[in-house]
Amino acid sequence: MKNLRLSLTATLVLLFDRVTKTAFRDADRTLIPRILALHGTRNTGMAFSLLAGHPFGPALIGILLCAAMVLYLRKRQLNRLCQYGAGLLLGGALGNLLDRIFLGYVIDFIDPVFLDWFVFNIADAGVTCGTALLMIHLLFGKGEETHDRHDR
Repeated sequence: MKNLRLSLTATLVLLFDRVTKTAFRDADRTLIPRILALHGTRNTGMAFSLLAGHPFGPALIGILLCAAMVLYLRKRQLNRLCQYGAGLLLGGALGNLLDRIFLGYVIDFIDPVFLDWFVFNIADAGVTCGTALLMIHLLFGKGEETHDRHDR
C-alpha cells in the first residue's frame, strides 16, 4: 500500500462524484444570482462536448486512458503531491467513465453562470485539479522524484 493516498483520494472523488450526480442530475436552481447555479445536463461527449453524438468513442477512450493510467501507476512509487494529483485525476476519470458506460452520457450540474459556456461535475474538477498538481510537480518539483518500484 505504498500509494495509499492515491487510492483513498481516487475513492473519495469517485464516491463524492456519484453522490452529487445522483442528487443534482435534474437540478435547476440558482445558488448565487449571475454567478453560480445547479443545472443538470447530459453530456454525450468529452470535455467541452468533444465527440458528442459518438456513442462509443468517449467510453472507449476513457477505458483505454484509465487502464493505461492504472498500469503506469502500479509501477511507480509516487511522492505525496503526485499521489494526491494522480488520485484526483483517476477518481475523476473513473467517475465520468462509469456514467458513459452505464448511462451513455455524463451528468454535469455545476454551472458557473458568469462564464456562460460550460457545465461540469465533481469528476471534471478532480481531473482538472489532479492535472494541475501533477503539472506543478513536473514544473517545480525538487529532488523528490517519482521512481519505478523495481529501481529501488
